[in-house]
Amino acid sequence: MIDLSVTIIARNCKDVLIKCLDSVFTKIKDIEYEVLILDNGSEDGTGDAAINKYPSLILVTNKENNGVAPARNQLIKMTKGKYILILDADTEIVSGNFNSLLEFMDMHKDVGILGCNLVSLDNKSHPSVRTYPRPVHIFLRRLSYLGFVKNSRILREHHLESFDKKEPGVVDFVEGAFQLIRREAIEKIGLLNERMFYGFEDADYCARMEKDGYKVVYYPSFIVRHYLQGITRKNPFNRMVYLHTKSYFTFYRLHKDLIKRKIKDKNAYKEI
Repeated sequence: MIDLSVTIIARNCKDVLIKCLDSVFTKIKDIEYEVLILDNGSEDGTGDAAINKYPSLILVTNKENNGVAPARNQLIKMTKGKYILILDADTEIVSGNFNSLLEFMDMHKDVGILGCNLVSLDNKSHPSVRTYPRPVHIFLRRLSYLGFVKNSRILREHHLESFDKKEPGVVDFVEGAFQLIRREAIEKIGLLNERMFYGFEDADYCARMEKDGYKVVYYPSFIVRHYLQGITRKNPFNRMVYLHTKSYFTFYRLHKDLIKRKIKDKNAYKEI
């Protein structure tokens, strides 16, 4: 078994995907790893651009967009690594200490998923770690372009902004743009929920990890730049927004027991 499998799904994003791959092949060193790309119905030659520059990677091509969770599962089934990294195509690894993540996971066998510090193009942290989302959080995030909404107490609590996140800590969930997952945990709880076509499959997976006794950990010293190309951010009234909302209600039905916990009654952020 190799150390790591890096899995990336991509659709019509060849330029940002190449940046992502450049960072993967530059920053991940001194371990045995594989990179698997799934071109999820692209029309701009995304997959071809990737394999032409990095012929060692494994490329899978779907003729149409089958959704995020099914595509991620398609790649996970092909992996050979002790750990599986789910990585968004519109990311760029900044930190060079990837080995420290694997060492941390090796030392803490009860950690099922590890997330990192995602930053924007201007190197400002964005909410990559959160409490489980309530309906009010979904509504307010749609309006977060308004300053007074973005800085509201409700969203600040949801994004754990009151916690001093300098050391690795146990959290509800970490964003699926970067999730380092233990293979043993995947084998125990299963694959991502394919009923969630677009969105919240990451939160669902973290909730399932918690319910099965694993910890979800945020590792703030490892930094990844995230370009935030989400479709729902560009247009609040399209089909993908509908599918995103539909996925949330699936998540809510499955995990409303966790969602309804009061922040003061739970360990929202506990250093490990």
